[in-house]
Amino acid sequence: MTEIRIIGPRGSGKTTYLASLAAFPHKELFPGLEIIPIGPDAENLAGMAEDILKQGARLPPTRKGQRAFYKFQIKLPSSEKIELVAVDYAGEIFEDIALAHKWDDVEKYVQDLFQVQGCMVMLTDWQPEQDMRLYKPVFTKLWQEMSAEAKNQSAKIRLRIAVVMAKCERGEIWPGRLDAGEDLFKVRLPQTYQFLTSKFSPQTLKFFACSSFGVLGDKNPRPNRYIPDDGTSFDNAYLFEASVWQPHGLIAPIYWLSTGRMLRDHRL
Repeated sequence: MTEIRIIGPRGSGKTTYLASLAAFPHKELFPGLEIIPIGPDAENLAGMAEDILKQGARLPPTRKGQRAFYKFQIKLPSSEKIELVAVDYAGEIFEDIALAHKWDDVEKYVQDLFQVQGCMVMLTDWQPEQDMRLYKPVFTKLWQEMSAEAKNQSAKIRLRIAVVMAKCERGEIWPGRLDAGEDLFKVRLPQTYQFLTSKFSPQTLKFFACSSFGVLGDKNPRPNRYIPDDGTSFDNAYLFEASVWQPHGLIAPIYWLSTGRMLRDHRL
């Protein structure tokens, strides 16, 4: 069984990602693929995914202190099977990791990362100020804590880290999705990318891009999401055309975290 944690700032799409994984509305495009939510928490996600289809509906964010275990059985077209347990952290936890005065509040969550096989870090902003102000300091603190933990001879850290550019349906991001490391992170978050690639080996860290909404089609790469024209944020987006809902890249980071191998089909 693969147990992972999903972390990232508020609004990075962690809950929407999990709901889209539970629904996986385009599974008919992948013969032999089956995703089975197991237990009430994961089964509820599939119901929550329907809320994405409703105009103005918004999935509730994960609150600090919440700890739901989302269990899935993923059967791939290759006949491989992944038994997955995922827990997503509230966005405030990620944002507070690098703040010294908040460390007592988040230390237990960081220590929890060292007990599992994989961590998926979902990011969505690529502005230079986020690169230096938030992302690099957070990864620096995580690296420091991992290094300190590794010095403990009784600790065996087996953590793989998948760094994911979420919401890649955006026009500025979509063309770079196939090589997220080189074409997205290196270009748009250079300080974070340089730090990560200098500290972590390719065996322990990979870059990905995913989209819970997807685009309208192969010949129509406009984002399949609508943001209300009422001054609200991207967090209130919902599907533009539910009939062509095709998320992108939901399984690839899970597969690598579980197996250490990359999926050949980038759509997954």
